Amino acid sequence: MQYFTNELVKENINFDFILEKIRVSTPYGKEYKKKLKPFIIGEENLLREELDRIDKLIKLVNENGFIFRNLQSIFAHIKDLRNSISRCKSGNTLTVVELFEIKNFLFLLRDIERTLDSLDWDIPKDLKVKNIPYLIETFDPAKENLRTFYIYDNYSERLAEIRQDKKIVENQIKKEKKNIRKDIEKELGIKLKSNGEILIAKSESELIKRIDNNQYLVYNSETYMNIKYSIKSLPSIDNLKEKLQQLKEDEEKEEFNIREEISYKISEYSEEILRNMDAIGKLDLSIAKAYMAIKTGGIKPQVKDEQILKIVEGRHLKVEETVKSKKQKFIPISVEVANGVTCITGANMGGKTISLKMIGLLSTMVQYGLFVPCKSMEMGLHNFVHISTGDSQSTDMGLSTFGAEIKELQEVINNKKQRGLILIDELARGTNPEEGYAISKGIVNYFKNKSNMTIITTHYDNVANTDGVVHLQVIGLANINYEILKDELKEKEYGIEVVSKYMDYRLKRVESREQVPRDAINIARLMGLDETIIKDAERELEEQNI
Repeated sequence: MQYFTNELVKENINFDFILEKIRVSTPYGKEYKKKLKPFIIGEENLLREELDRIDKLIKLVNENGFIFRNLQSIFAHIKDLRNSISRCKSGNTLTVVELFEIKNFLFLLRDIERTLDSLDWDIPKDLKVKNIPYLIETFDPAKENLRTFYIYDNYSERLAEIRQDKKIVENQIKKEKKNIRKDIEKELGIKLKSNGEILIAKSESELIKRIDNNQYLVYNSETYMNIKYSIKSLPSIDNLKEKLQQLKEDEEKEEFNIREEISYKISEYSEEILRNMDAIGKLDLSIAKAYMAIKTGGIKPQVKDEQILKIVEGRHLKVEETVKSKKQKFIPISVEVANGVTCITGANMGGKTISLKMIGLLSTMVQYGLFVPCKSMEMGLHNFVHISTGDSQSTDMGLSTFGAEIKELQEVINNKKQRGLILIDELARGTNPEEGYAISKGIVNYFKNKSNMTIITTHYDNVANTDGVVHLQVIGLANINYEILKDELKEKEYGIEVVSKYMDYRLKRVESREQVPRDAINIARLMGLDETIIKDAERELEEQNI
């Protein structure tokens, strides 16, 4: 296992949900988001710099909302022109459309630079977008400051001459056609269309005879009622058209030469253009991170050099969103974890998995340079994050859920990187209780002296009570007035939802066996299980000294 984390782990902790909230606008920002990598051990200072950068951007966004909205509006018009730049570097001549897009991009660079200059910000070098005025001048020799692209006469004296000659010939053709049309109209007493055509009814036989004898008109087509005539192709006009066609070809060649020259100039500035594209991508992503932090109430975590994990009032954003959709309130979770093994116990509906996923999600967010949804957070970096929740199954290898979990766990054990964050949610839940307890105990004993930070949820309290293991318990229903809860349950059809509403998902440290609450027994009693069964279960616990 040579990766920081894999797609399955990201899915299990809902990191993909977080990534969706980072809303970049430019193709370059999307590319950087796709390639987003975590900071690992040894890169603490780089991560601190990244978090400081996001912190500064958050303050700037809060103080200059209008400027950043304008900046995002500019970002929305940026296209991916890397292929065109690559074609330039390879010596290709760009099309008119490509040149238009690059000209527009240069104007957008200027807009971004001016917008950023209006901020009180010493912009990091890798985020600095710089205008390229020389290239703008190349695209705008007439100094019209227009974003449309046109091959101006100013580009070439030869082009100006060709276009002038072309206009003269076009005017000569128009004049010649006009004179011929006047002669026809005068001789025949008829009115021709502007395109030199006329439609004559077949009943006008006398006029048709005169037209047939006219030197300028020729039969074109007919219907059962009309005959269409048009002006003949005359040598004088044909000569002019040939001259015009040659001028058009000359113009096209000269325009190609100009496009070739502009393309070459672009190639000379290709590295500067690509550097700007790179800066836009990083800037776009950084701003998107800042906006996400603002919208989710994220704070800057404190990156430590030592292995520590302390979260105060942390929130799992996806779970919080789900809870709010049910008109309920998500209770933030605080947790402090040291090196070795920490066990979290509690009833099955008590939120152990939520705590585990919250720890995994916030830790991963930190290492990806993101602000985290909590009141405060201190953390040392890990070289990998692994989570096993029993949600996956290796069907392609024919393994059961338990087998797949064991296989993944062995990969973690084989990992040579060390200093990883290992999260295990009720391993061996699908086995018989005796084996499940034994395997869980063995895993705890193995990891408690390792340099990894291992957090395991289990319903086996005796596993958590192992020497050298930190035992955290979900508060659950420990502080609930059961009489009030019973009364509310009588009025509700779905009692389990009521119980869930009152469940306290926060964690507390357990120092002795007597502190461990019996939420499973309490929930069973609340849900109406026969008291005889309840008493028998409590008696069994006492006899087993559990």
